[in-house]
Amino acid sequence: MILPQRDLALLAENAFLRQQNAEQNERIEELENRLKKYENAHTPSSKQGGAGQQPQDDDSEQNDENDEAGGDADAASDSSSGPGRNSGHDGTTRPPPEPDRTVRVGEAYCPDCDCVLTDPDEYVSRVIVDIPLPIPTEVTKYELGKQECSCGNEVVAEHPDCPETGRFGPRLLAQTALLRYHGRLPHRKQAELFDWQLDHPVSPATIYNMTERVADRLRPAYEDVRASVRDSDVIYCDETGFPVDGDQHWVWTFVTDEDVFYTIDESRGSQVLEDVLGDELAEDATLSCDGWSAYPSYHGKLQRCWAHLLREAKYVAERHEEAEPISEVLHDLHEDLTAFDEEDPPASVRERRRAQASLCLEELIRAGYETEEVTQLVEKIRNGLGSWLTFVTEPDVDSTNNRAERALREQVVMRKMFGGLRSETGVRIHETLSTMVATWERQGLDPPDQLMSILGGEEPESRAEASTNGLR
Repeated sequence: MILPQRDLALLAENAFLRQQNAEQNERIEELENRLKKYENAHTPSSKQGGAGQQPQDDDSEQNDENDEAGGDADAASDSSSGPGRNSGHDGTTRPPPEPDRTVRVGEAYCPDCDCVLTDPDEYVSRVIVDIPLPIPTEVTKYELGKQECSCGNEVVAEHPDCPETGRFGPRLLAQTALLRYHGRLPHRKQAELFDWQLDHPVSPATIYNMTERVADRLRPAYEDVRASVRDSDVIYCDETGFPVDGDQHWVWTFVTDEDVFYTIDESRGSQVLEDVLGDELAEDATLSCDGWSAYPSYHGKLQRCWAHLLREAKYVAERHEEAEPISEVLHDLHEDLTAFDEEDPPASVRERRRAQASLCLEELIRAGYETEEVTQLVEKIRNGLGSWLTFVTEPDVDSTNNRAERALREQVVMRKMFGGLRSETGVRIHETLSTMVATWERQGLDPPDQLMSILGGEEPESRAEASTNGLR
């Protein structure tokens, strides 16, 4: 049977449209896969577009560091307030310091009649604070006694402000280290500052050598922080990529109430946890973490991060209707549990509440789901069933891993600015100085004072002493 010409045309058009539709579907799938690299359940809402991005006023400003991260802000708290104090607050102005000198200016010029006035009726005072350039430097020559002991040993006298190597004193060494690991200033920029502000030209290699000397002095204190972290009851952990000499490495952070510890390793496995925390962590200690497999491989008592879970649930719910009840239940449950935790109930009440919450999660995962993404979300909940609710019965444990995430942000910012490290020596310098500066800040101590004390051979001020001196 011969089909009419119109039917043949319709068949040809249908075949063409089918082929075009298949090509478009392939293109959509390709673009969605590319988009997942930049916008997915693990992308902070501040970096997502569309539904994940909050509207902003035209005159608002964003803090770029809040968007750096590999990290989570606390997904449970949705604050609309911006940085700084609320509008309408009473301002405070620091009183001006006492002047070192007074400059009296009695001659004035009238711009309207071109008169020069020399007999003022009164003087208007303005106190101006400035610094001299170049900044004055102090050069000290140390003549160190050298003599032979009765035992035959040759001894050279020492002075705390005279370093064993190099010609730079403790204050200059301290400032150089802080400009790098607190001010995030590259070596080249620091060398330019030496030239502009100190009128003392040095090379970027010299700046690097100075930070190495500081790191060598701080390495024992760095190991003390590691030991302190090992003894902690609650440890918040996280890791992110950090290239070394072009190869992928990982910077790990371990945060406690008192300490922030960084280490860089080529591995992302549980061996790093053993190196930092020991072969076995105390049985009653809690690790707060994300879902990375290295953590359950190392230790049994975990607190899985709810910020990750809530964000992923919201992400999937925005794309699949059957995930909406899951996201709603998880958000409501977390809100109820955090409010319950803030009431600080007794242990028996905590145990009952945890059992109830566990039943709620089990009910969620028992239901049947059709979509692959929703099934993966449910599987994530199932895999962490023993770890989502640790904070309910452990008052000192947070429900999120926000402490580690925030500590890791600083490393992400430095990675973006410096582009990575180049040698094992650079790794040692970086992890040592990053650890000590972050730990001092966490303990409420002043990093410049701490550095100058250690580099000058003095015992640094403790946290208790800092608190006492601050009350005087």
